[in-house]
Amino acid sequence: MNPIACRAVAQAGLVAATASADDERPWSLLLVAGWHTTAADLVLADTRLADELAALPV
Repeated sequence: MNPIACRAVAQAGLVAATASADDERPWSLLLVAGWHTTAADLVLADTRLADELAALPV
């Protein structure tokens, strides 16, 4: 798995553990959503790249 994606998930978990939906500032929850989106995008990009490389003739 992409190390940047792993870090994004870790950051999201850290912020999610301390964030609250009742908090007046939604910034923390937006960061969680952003980091999860980043991680998902990176994993999908890695999967597509792996598929493309596997289709190349050796």
